[in-house]
Amino acid sequence: MITVRAVELKDVMQVIALVRTTLSEFGIGFGEGAATDEQLLQLPESYTAHGGAFFVALDEQKVLGTAGIALLEPGLFELRKMFLEPSVRGKGLGQQLFDACLGFARARGGQRVVLDTTEKMTAAIAFYERNGFIRDDSQRRASRCNRGYRRAL
Repeated sequence: MITVRAVELKDVMQVIALVRTTLSEFGIGFGEGAATDEQLLQLPESYTAHGGAFFVALDEQKVLGTAGIALLEPGLFELRKMFLEPSVRGKGLGQQLFDACLGFARARGGQRVVLDTTEKMTAAIAFYERNGFIRDDSQRRASRCNRGYRRAL
């Protein structure tokens, strides 16, 4: 049975491994072009201490998916690090992680959510657009990303 919960210290190495592996699928190195990669080393505090949260999807103790929601300014959150193991993509797990992040933001007065990504992640872009995000390249924060998106909550 797969569960979605807040990340715990014991999950950090698996989170980093999943993010590293997923980035490499798209020719991106961990820690290259995004300061947010390094924040994973200090989970959960790197998110919780600044008004955000980081979620994992687990099957028993195995991390199958990740997603973070970071507070950028009052009312504005950023969706980050939404990654899934290839074996569970397209099966609704991403939606569960996404819903956990948006629920967290709404409960804390969030009015908008933004994200940035790379055009190489076509399935992720399709997911974001199905979930109400519209392209807004002014939301790009990481140098490795060439697309930005926003949506109201």
